[in-house]
Amino acid sequence: MKFSWFKKFVSFVQSSWKRFSASSRRTKIISGVAVVLVLLILVVVLRGGSGAQSGTTLPTVSVASIQSFGGTGSGVSVLGTVQSVSEADILAQTSGTVRSIHTQLGASVPAGFVIANLDSAAASASVLQAQGGYDAALAAEKSITLQSQDSSGSFAEAQTSVRNLYQSTYSNLDSTLTGQVDAFFGAASPVGPSLVISSLTTGESLPRERQAIKDMMTAWRGTLPSVSSTDPLALLTTMQVNLAKVSTLLTDLGTLANDRNSGTSAAQIASLTAARATVSGLIASVSAARDAYNAKQTAAAVGSVQSSQSSVDVSSAQATVEQALGGLRSAQAAYEKTVIRAPIAGTINFLSIHIGDFVNTNDHVSTVARNNALEVVLYLSQNDRNRVAVGDTVTIEGSYKGVVTSISPALDPSTKQIEVHIAVNDSNATLVNGQSVQVTLPPLPTSAAVATGKASGTSIVTGTTTPAVSIQLPLAAVKLLPNERDVFTVDASGHLVAHKVDIGDVTGDRIQILTLLDPTLLIVTDARGFSAGDAVLVASSSATGG
Repeated sequence: MKFSWFKKFVSFVQSSWKRFSASSRRTKIISGVAVVLVLLILVVVLRGGSGAQSGTTLPTVSVASIQSFGGTGSGVSVLGTVQSVSEADILAQTSGTVRSIHTQLGASVPAGFVIANLDSAAASASVLQAQGGYDAALAAEKSITLQSQDSSGSFAEAQTSVRNLYQSTYSNLDSTLTGQVDAFFGAASPVGPSLVISSLTTGESLPRERQAIKDMMTAWRGTLPSVSSTDPLALLTTMQVNLAKVSTLLTDLGTLANDRNSGTSAAQIASLTAARATVSGLIASVSAARDAYNAKQTAAAVGSVQSSQSSVDVSSAQATVEQALGGLRSAQAAYEKTVIRAPIAGTINFLSIHIGDFVNTNDHVSTVARNNALEVVLYLSQNDRNRVAVGDTVTIEGSYKGVVTSISPALDPSTKQIEVHIAVNDSNATLVNGQSVQVTLPPLPTSAAVATGKASGTSIVTGTTTPAVSIQLPLAAVKLLPNERDVFTVDASGHLVAHKVDIGDVTGDRIQILTLLDPTLLIVTDARGFSAGDAVLVASSSATGG
């Protein structure tokens, strides 16, 4: 009897299956659909019952005291960004393909270090071509300048050459007369040095002739100090006249010495021969000097006629050189744009290029920064500007100390906020360049906060005896409705109570509350999705923030 109901159920199933198997195909389909519908209905009923049962569960909220959010006695936290005191974003100066990279992320590089090179074949060819043009222009300028200076320079050299010849000819002739010609003369006589080579009566002609030459040489010596200011043509004439007189004396002595009865010695004959050779050479030198001087004087005269044209040619050549130099500098500048350099010494914090990449002009390819010298940059609203002053100490990430180094004197025209820089002066700080950090600012003075509250026309929530100060709450804790702004508390019966507040500026994820509230007031930390009067469960009611 105990399992009789089970046996009856099994028998029912077996008989039903036999009837189902023996039925037509249409009957089978209808029966299957009916079974599926019954199952779906059961599922819906079961789920509906479960939903009805779960709908009775109340939502849970967390509450915390206003002072636990900061912005009262403990200051307000603002989001800032860590950056290097010295940082440079490097942009590509030209487009091209990256051919080589000489560093990597995290590497330290000096100022001017070549980070990468772009394809520079065309730029290198342009530099080489410009260098050749510049060298050619320099050569042309030098040639034209030399041509313009050649005629006047050569004439000046000819004048100097004549003056030098005047002095050297005197010295050579004086040595020849005293060392060689005077071998034929002895003691002085009333008409001149006496002749010593012949017993024949020769008269006074040769002694007088030698005395005249002696006087001539004395006069010649007297003109030497003023030779630099004497006309070269006059010097040439003087030399030719004087040498002719000496040549005549030597001829006369030669005639006498060749006489068989003259008694001339072999040494005297040798001296006379040497003297005649020297004088002949001097005469030839003077004659050649006159011809050269005349030729260069003529060339100088022609050059003076062409001097104006030469000046124009030189100026034109100089202008061509300057133009070629400008082209060279331009080509060098174009080549330099293919070289990506570090403008400052520091660490490679960003490197977006690889060999073979194509970069466009002004693409951001790298960032170099001094990571050992960091600062925090944050932005404050105009109302929060009074919280800080240059030199104030702030707290970064709740652990590290920082000092306010600069405050912008005006609002940024685009963000309508004030930029503040804070130096990180804690050697134990583990901040990273680019990191977002929370900076806790000093609280507003109580007098300023009360003045702000009075200006807004609001009052302190009933029950507070503590003077309230400026409040900063998370955005999620404030219910933003079209016509009002509320914060919620939970009453003794577990329902939400709305407190209307006036709001100020939004700073990061915080919003300023202008209404004066009791710092110990417990409010719902996340008001999103709730309305006044909703029944809730409080997850924690012990957060007083004290």
